[in-house]
Amino acid sequence: MKVILMADIIGSSKRHGKALMNDFISMVAHINQANRKQILSPFTITLGDEFQGVVQSPFSAIQILFGIEKYLLTLKKPFKLRFVIHEGEIQTKLNKQRAYEMLGPGLTEARKLLSVMKTARRRFKISLKDNEATEKLDLMFVILQGIIDHWTPSQVRIVAAFLELGDYRKVAVRLQKDSTAIWRRRGSLMIEEFNCLKKLMYKTTNPKWRE
Repeated sequence: MKVILMADIIGSSKRHGKALMNDFISMVAHINQANRKQILSPFTITLGDEFQGVVQSPFSAIQILFGIEKYLLTLKKPFKLRFVIHEGEIQTKLNKQRAYEMLGPGLTEARKLLSVMKTARRRFKISLKDNEATEKLDLMFVILQGIIDHWTPSQVRIVAAFLELGDYRKVAVRLQKDSTAIWRRRGSLMIEEFNCLKKLMYKTTNPKWRE
């Protein structure tokens, strides 16, 4: 069984095509470089606004997903992705150069799940062989989406600084803002809740994980 991470851009037809694709291509290249030790088959753009890859484990997939969401916050015009993490069978040999020219029910099912999600409000779907872990993570993803999608475009820069620096005082210095005001924003943006949820998802997929 292999763990497949597949995603597509939400509302890509409503964005400026060239600028969006440049950001999309740069994001995929960055994720491949930053996570090369956890990737079995590199993330590859398969259709215009979709990409897929094969990773070592559910834990790797969750880590990479959070990395992608963090990267998107750094863009001048962030876009949202719809994600599927699916554990299934790939019957052909893994392509270690690009996630292409591979066949198996795992890839078929992942694409089916992604297609179904296009008519739903959910941005995250996980399907593992461990049904209990799947159920827990699926609920956590509902909460995660609620937090992330609560952030407005004007708040994204502050959130990105928090996720990079952690300490509100450092964030205040970088953004040249009053530290008390930034401390209050930490609460309204649910930064602590976001970080706790991320740790819980890591622990669920890797009980031995330590920060």
